[in-house]
Amino acid sequence: MSQKALVDRDQATRLHIYRFWCEQGRPPTVAENASACDLVEAAALAAWRRLHDAHLILLEADGTGIRMANPLSAVPTRFRVQVGQHWLFANCAWDAPGVSAMLGQDVVIEARCSPRGEGLRFSVRDGELLAEEALVHFALPFRHWYDDLVET
Repeated sequence: MSQKALVDRDQATRLHIYRFWCEQGRPPTVAENASACDLVEAAALAAWRRLHDAHLILLEADGTGIRMANPLSAVPTRFRVQVGQHWLFANCAWDAPGVSAMLGQDVVIEARCSPRGEGLRFSVRDGELLAEEALVHFALPFRHWYDDLVET
């Protein structure tokens, strides 16, 4: 399904997911999302499915919870992003600075991604990435990321 095929209610549902997540540090439950969007739970789940099919969110395997809404991850990852006084998890090294771009805020990023598990700490201030030299390696080309998005 293309993004154009989504109805306004789906976009409102998506917007609530992001707002809730950034305020609460976790994605909403279907009940929380349904209530906030004035939907019954079945309609909220159907909207989630359409958003999932359009690659705008990634649902858990059972389809009843949100696993990802780029650049955010509902499960702990090696990429933590501090926004103000709270922390969010990003999906990968690419998504971590994307939190700053999405929110239009300065962030601090802590990453553990080297083969030896060494930590990296960098920030985004006024839209500029401030970091020591580092190399980001993507094991798969982008066209294969959705083959198994969780493991990519």
